Amino acid sequence: MPPNKTKERAFKDPNSTKSKLSAPIAPPEPFKLPPPSLEQFLPELSKKHVYITHIDVKTWEFKRKIFMVPLAMNILIILALLWRARSIGPYYMKICFSITGKVNEMTLDTRRMTSSDIAREILRRASKFMADLLLYIFVWPWPRDFFAGRVIGNPIAWRFGVGFRDKEIIVRRSRKWINQLGNVFDDNSPGTQLLYSNIRQAVDPIWMNEKTGYLMLNKEWDLDWKSMVLATKLVDQRKMALDDFKTTVLVYNEEFGWMASGVVVPQGSVAEEEGRRKIIAFKDELTAMGKENLFFKWIELVQFESSKPGAFGSAEQEKTTAKAKAMFEAQGVDFDQFWAKIGGMQGMPGMDRI
Repeated sequence: MPPNKTKERAFKDPNSTKSKLSAPIAPPEPFKLPPPSLEQFLPELSKKHVYITHIDVKTWEFKRKIFMVPLAMNILIILALLWRARSIGPYYMKICFSITGKVNEMTLDTRRMTSSDIAREILRRASKFMADLLLYIFVWPWPRDFFAGRVIGNPIAWRFGVGFRDKEIIVRRSRKWINQLGNVFDDNSPGTQLLYSNIRQAVDPIWMNEKTGYLMLNKEWDLDWKSMVLATKLVDQRKMALDDFKTTVLVYNEEFGWMASGVVVPQGSVAEEEGRRKIIAFKDELTAMGKENLFFKWIELVQFESSKPGAFGSAEQEKTTAKAKAMFEAQGVDFDQFWAKIGGMQGMPGMDRI
C-alpha cells in the first residue's frame, strides 16, 4: 500500500539528509504510531493486509458451543468424503487398469457398441468424474483448512493453543478487497473510502457485541489464527498485556511503517469523529472491567430519555446522567472516576450539552 509520490513528498523534508536516522515522524490523523508494547507482535503480521485486534469477552461456555458446530460439520464432511472415496475408488481403479490393457468389466469393446452407446457411456463416466472433481475443488478445502490450514493457521491449532477462555484475543485480517486500497492518506480515493467503510462496520460496537470472535469471518475479514495464538502466548508469558489488544486497527505504510488507529473515520465533522471515538472507548473500558452489559443499558437509557416528547436539553441530560450514575454504582463502578478515565462525557452522542 505505498503512498503516491505527491503524498510522499508532503511528508518528507527534501533538505534533510538525516531524516532517516531521526525518530519516526507520526503519520497524519486518524493514524498514529503503534504503542511500543506491540513491537513484539507486529513483525509477525503481513504488510499486505489491514488488521483489527479486539478482546472477545463472551463466556467460554458460549464459545465452546459455537465452536462445536463447525467442528461437527467438518467431521461429517470428512466422513462423507471418505465414504465417497471408498465407494468410488474401485470404479476408477478398474478404469485405469482397463486403460493399461488389463481387461475387466469396465473395459469397453467399442467394435461391438453403437455410437450412441459409446457416447452414453462416455457421458456417464464424465459426469461421475466431474461430480467428484467438484467435491474435491469446492468441498474438500473446508475441512482441510479447518484442520490443517498453514498460511494463517487453522481453527483447530488455535483452540489447542489457546483453549476456551472468557477473554480471548481476536485478530482479523483483510481479504482480497485490500488490493484496491492504494494510498490510505487520500480521503477521496475509492480505495480509502472502502477501507473506512469496511473498518467502521467491523468495529461497530453493537455488531461486535452480538458476535463471538469465531463468527466474525465474512467476505471482508478473515481470522488470523496464527496471530491469535501468538498474541495469547505473549500475554500468558507476561511479555504483553491483554489490554494491548483492545480494539485497534493496524495498517502498514512504506513511509511510516505500522500505523494504529482506534477508529478510522471518513470525512465528517470533528464532533462526529469525537463521538465515535468516545463510544468505542466507552465500550472497550466497560468490556475490560467485565461490565459490558452497562454499555447497552446506557444506550437504552439515553435512547429512551431522548425519545420522550419535548427537547432533550441540558436539564433532561443532567437527569439522565443522574440515573446512569445510580445504574453504574449499583454494579460497583465509580461513575465519575470511570468517565474521567476515558476523557469525560463531552462529545458522547445525545449528551452534548452536559
